[in-house]
Amino acid sequence: MLYSGGQDVSGLNASRDGVRWDVAEESALEFSRRMLITLPRRDQRERGEWYVSGLLSLSGRKSMRSIASLVGGSAAEQRLQHFISKSPWEWEPVRKALASHVDRALAPHAWVVKPMVVLKTGDHTVGVQESFVPQLGRMANNQRSYSVWLANEQRSVPVNWRLVLPQSWIEDEARRRRAEIPDALCASRRSTCALEAALEVTDGWGLRRRPIVMDAREHDAAALVRRLTRADVPFVLRVHEETPLIRLDVLSSYRREQPVSARKLVAGVKWASREVGRADAESSLTPPALVTGTKVILPHLPTDSARPDAKESRTGEPPLQLARVWSGNSRQPRELWLSNLTETAPAVLLRMGRLTARVDRDFAEVSNEVGAMDFEGRTFGGWHRHMTLTSVAHGFVALSAPRQHAQEPPRWGHLGPA
Repeated sequence: MLYSGGQDVSGLNASRDGVRWDVAEESALEFSRRMLITLPRRDQRERGEWYVSGLLSLSGRKSMRSIASLVGGSAAEQRLQHFISKSPWEWEPVRKALASHVDRALAPHAWVVKPMVVLKTGDHTVGVQESFVPQLGRMANNQRSYSVWLANEQRSVPVNWRLVLPQSWIEDEARRRRAEIPDALCASRRSTCALEAALEVTDGWGLRRRPIVMDAREHDAAALVRRLTRADVPFVLRVHEETPLIRLDVLSSYRREQPVSARKLVAGVKWASREVGRADAESSLTPPALVTGTKVILPHLPTDSARPDAKESRTGEPPLQLARVWSGNSRQPRELWLSNLTETAPAVLLRMGRLTARVDRDFAEVSNEVGAMDFEGRTFGGWHRHMTLTSVAHGFVALSAPRQHAQEPPRWGHLGPA
């Protein structure tokens, strides 16, 4: 998702027309109080409630001044500025409280990792760096981050955030000091940042384990797979067509099979697909789609200590499933999803993968409206506190909005084997 100054420039139609929701102010206040109960001081909780109220009630861009205008003008603006940028309250307990509440209320099917690229002017915003932006096809000044969403096919809520910190910010002591970047933080590559945002949620947050879903086409998919495998986390990753893989059914004890691209591996197997989709307008599936799966492994990385066991192939690499999705008369698959859920029907993997579209839609229609792209401060902690409170606002909207359909969502198990 790519934004410039809060305005969508990616063609995903994110509106900033002041969308409002039919929710009671008393309910919003009660929800904020429950999520902010971990803040140690009463004045901090009060200012957090002001901030969330402003995010929910104001139209257009959310500035500190516009939020403060609702509760007391310039004096309130200074207090809010300090509360977001300088106050020492920790954001992780608030995120945990939100995640625990959303996990119970939403019964998510997966945890979706979502990237954000925000175009910026100047070089003072924390984490900003000039780099190539694929959506624009050129170099641009931008800030990158990743969020983790609890999602089902009807709704999704962001519960954790990670900011990508380039090497230039870590090595420049003056920039680091101005942005108040903690001493313990190191430079982070995008793949590492995305993965750590997700693994943090799995580690000690007390949530029910869900598959991690992510579009990994711009990342080293093999490195992500190996890291998630070591963490014993289920995953569904969208991979690039040139990802090297080996079909598990062609391995033998006397021949070393050479890896081929995922594109070549699936060539000519469209006949084995089954049709899924033909769902209602709110479903994450777009009808019709043809889906099939193949057992594969990653190319082996030889190590002295590699010893296969019952859960691994004879090369020492764990078995994976590559789900392919075709549409229309195309000979090449439209989507490729790689997962360690080898006994799950490919159509079910597709449903989980399509939750990325659910998250994109909810970001455009809710997160963008409650100010996720509107942070004006320059500190590392300020960015995290702002994003935490926009998540609280998003969570309130998502969990308060009535379902658009009275019937329960379909149980994924009904698809059966593909």
